[in-house]
Amino acid sequence: MGLMNALPLLGEIKSALKELLEKGEGYTIYSNKLPATLEDRYFLQDVLGKGEWFMYEKVLHTKTVAFNTLIPGVWIEVVFSERNPSEPILEMVRVDWSPPVFTIPKEDAQRGYEKFASDVEEYKSYLTPFAREVVRLYGEFLKTGKGFVLEDPEGVKNLTTYLVTESELIIENKKSGEKIVSGNYYGLWIGYNPQGEATKLFIGDFPQSLKPTKGDIEKAEALINDIGSILEELSSSLKTLKKEIKAWQDNRNANTKTT
Repeated sequence: MGLMNALPLLGEIKSALKELLEKGEGYTIYSNKLPATLEDRYFLQDVLGKGEWFMYEKVLHTKTVAFNTLIPGVWIEVVFSERNPSEPILEMVRVDWSPPVFTIPKEDAQRGYEKFASDVEEYKSYLTPFAREVVRLYGEFLKTGKGFVLEDPEGVKNLTTYLVTESELIIENKKSGEKIVSGNYYGLWIGYNPQGEATKLFIGDFPQSLKPTKGDIEKAEALINDIGSILEELSSSLKTLKKEIKAWQDNRNANTKTT
C-alpha cells in the first residue's frame, strides 16, 4: 500500500514540538491506532531513530517499555499485554519533556519528600551531611520544578545503605552500561556506573540529564522541518516518475496494438 500518512504524522510531531516549546504541553500520537500503513509505521520509526536509553517497569502486571528517539523531546512508549508479554497492545509517540509513564507525578514526589525528610531526621545518627543536602534540594525541586544531579559516591553509598532502595522504574543505557533506577522515595533516582556501583543521586520527576533543553526542542523542530521538506521533494519526484513510466507503458501498448 505504500506511504499514506508519513508526512501528516511528521507535521503532527512538528506542531506538538512547537506547543511543547511555547506552552509546555505534551502530546500523544497513538501510532498503532491511526489509519496508517505498516510502511508508514516503519518509516516513522526509521525517521525518528532510536536513542541510547531504554526504559522499562519492573512489575508483574501490564508492562510498559520506552526509549528516547534521536529527535529531542520525542519518545516512544509501548504497552504490552498482561496475558501475552510479547504482544504490544498500544504504541505511542510521546512529545514531552520526559516520557509520561516514567515521570513521577508531583503529588507522589511531595509524599516522597515528606517521608524522606522524616526518615533523615529519625536516622540522622547513621547518615552523613549529604543526606541533609538531599533534603534541601528535594524541597527546592518541589518549589521550582528544577531537577538536580548529585555525584557523591560516599554520600550515595551511605544513603543506599540506610534509607534509599530501588523501586520499579528502570532506565538503562545499553551502550555505556549506565543505569538509573527510581527510588523508594518518589522523586529520588539512583544512578549506577557501568561497574554497577551507585555513584549518583538524581532529584526530580525524571532524571534531569536525560531531559531535552529548550534549545534541543528548537533544533528538533528545525530537523523535522528539514526531513519534511526532503520527503515532499521525494514524493513530488516519485509522482513525476510514475507519470513518465505510465506514459511510456501506454505508448508501448499503443505501438504493440498497431503492430
